[in-house]
Amino acid sequence: MKMGDNDNAIHPVYVYDGSFDGLLCCLFAVFSRRETPADIVADYGGFLPCVRIPSEEDKVARVRKGIVAKMGRNALKMGERAYLSEREGIEKQIIAYWKLGFEVGGSLYRRVADECVAAVSGAAKFTMNERHRILQFLRFSDSGGILTSVISPKANVLPLIAGHFIQRFPRESFLVYDSARCMALVYSEGKCAFVPLEEYEQPAPDPTEQKYRDLFKMFYDTIEIKARHNERCRMSHMPKRFWKNMTEFTEEGASKKLPTGQEALPQ
Repeated sequence: MKMGDNDNAIHPVYVYDGSFDGLLCCLFAVFSRRETPADIVADYGGFLPCVRIPSEEDKVARVRKGIVAKMGRNALKMGERAYLSEREGIEKQIIAYWKLGFEVGGSLYRRVADECVAAVSGAAKFTMNERHRILQFLRFSDSGGILTSVISPKANVLPLIAGHFIQRFPRESFLVYDSARCMALVYSEGKCAFVPLEEYEQPAPDPTEQKYRDLFKMFYDTIEIKARHNERCRMSHMPKRFWKNMTEFTEEGASKKLPTGQEALPQ
C-alpha cells in the first residue's frame, strides 16, 4: 500500500489514548489519512499540529485482522511486546514496522537491516527478558488468604505474566502490584482484572506467614556453598534492583545479606 506523502507537508503528531488498541487505531489513521505522523504520543504539549486518534472497536478489529492476514500473527505479537517495553518513540517505530509489513508481507521478519524492524525486535526482546526475570524473582506472601506480591519491572509485563499465574494458581486469589506503573493485576474466582492503584503496601506478615518466610531464608542460606560466596556473581544472576521485593532480602534479614560497603558495588 502506497502512502503518497508530500515531503513538503507539515506532518501532524498523533495523540492516542496510550493503549495498544489505540495504537492499532493510529495505524488505521495512517492509511485512511494517507500520511506519516511526525510522532505518536499519549500526551503532547508541543507546537506542531496534532490529531487526536480515538480508540474504536471496529477499527481495532479490522486492523488486527489485516495484520494477521498480511504478515502473520507474530507481527501483531511483536508489536504488542515492543509497545509494552515503553521505550521512548517506540510507537512510531511499531507503526513503521506494520506499514512495512503491509508492503513486504511475511518477509518482514527477515528485514533486520531496516531500522523499524531492528527497533521493534529489540524492544520486544527487552520486554520478554524482563518478563522472564519477573517470573524468576517474584515472591508471593499470604495476606489474609490472598497471595500478594510487589514488583517494579522496567517494562509493563503485567499483561504477559497474568496467564502464567492464572494457570498455576487457578483456585487461588492473588494480587500482583506494579509499583512503577501504579497498576495491580487482580485475580479471584476465575476473573482477572488490571486495576489502577496509586499506592499499595503489603500487610505485615502474620505468625504463619513469618514462619514460612523464615523457613525460606533458612533454605536460601543453607544451600549456599560458603567457600564460593561471590557477591558480584550473585548480583549478575539476581540483579540487585529486585532484592527489595524478595522474601530472602527483606529488612529483617538485610544485615545478614548485605556486607558493609556493598551499596557501592555496581547494580
